[in-house]
Amino acid sequence: MGRVFFNTRKNVHSLTAAYQMLASDSGKTFFSNLAAGYIVTLPSVADAQEGWHCRIIIETNVTSGNFVITELASADTNVLVVSTNEQQNNAAPAGTSTGCTTVVLASGADVVGDSFDIVCSGTKFYINADVEADAAVTVT
Repeated sequence: MGRVFFNTRKNVHSLTAAYQMLASDSGKTFFSNLAAGYIVTLPSVADAQEGWHCRIIIETNVTSGNFVITELASADTNVLVVSTNEQQNNAAPAGTSTGCTTVVLASGADVVGDSFDIVCSGTKFYINADVEADAAVTVT
């Protein structure tokens, strides 16, 4: 019979300023805790490698500026594939955007609990945004 582990916890990190994600951040849950807008930069695909993943949860509303997730452009040419599920008014998902480099959660459009699940396939990052407000997320 295998071991049973109790009281295991998730590896969490509070984002309170711009942050450059590392390969060692795989598996972490990040809580966004800054009212002013800021940028989170993903690691390069080469550093992240296949299976790298994290989750970002909005814990504090952004009241000025935007919350931005972007690629590490100086390292490689990642392609972000973003799927957005908007909950407000039971809207249909916003669809998928391919070939993007930046994901923006607009100031004032965020809701505590909005989240981004990010997974690296080894060649690109896939981001699934689950947000409350319609048109809260834009990608470029």
